[in-house]
Amino acid sequence: MTIKQRKLIVHFLKQLEKEFLKNRNQKLSVFFTHFFNREELIEILEHSCFDQDLKQQNIKTLENEQLLELIGEDYFILSFLIHKIESEITSVPKMTKEEVNNFFDKILFSAHYLRDKPVEEWDEYDVSNYYSLLFKHGKTKRVFAIFTADVKDEDKYAVTTKPSFFFDTKEEAEEELERVCIETKRSQSDFVIHTLWKIT
Repeated sequence: MTIKQRKLIVHFLKQLEKEFLKNRNQKLSVFFTHFFNREELIEILEHSCFDQDLKQQNIKTLENEQLLELIGEDYFILSFLIHKIESEITSVPKMTKEEVNNFFDKILFSAHYLRDKPVEEWDEYDVSNYYSLLFKHGKTKRVFAIFTADVKDEDKYAVTTKPSFFFDTKEEAEEELERVCIETKRSQSDFVIHTLWKIT
């Protein structure tokens, strides 16, 4: 599924979310009774923790039925789904030791030299090698994002303010940049389009 298709789905899900908000007396659909595993139920609750008392409860000690009861209505599952899809649209490899270890464990390649080399000691070759492995195993895809002109290529993953949207093609990014420049009355030279690896 392309990024554009994901954005379209999010758009319609947000319209549905507005309808759900108009009727907050909904019950949780029986469809969800055995749909989610325990970790997913906890993740949904942690995302939608709107009640301070709920935040103070140790929800990880509760049974699945109790977790479903706390979720209470379809609205919170929909809200969580929107959050997950939006996060996935701009999800890039974090290059943490835990993430690297998990990747090599999943592909059953624990003997690879990067598995035991501390991430902070990786050079450009190591990083490039890791991204190639991710791509080869279908974990990433090349995308495009708009940054302010001061963001250099080597800093695109390190910026604190991440781009709001990624694009499947450079043409889509260029079209969006034109629209942004018209709306903000800024020059295209104020921005730059970089390619990134996005988690699929």
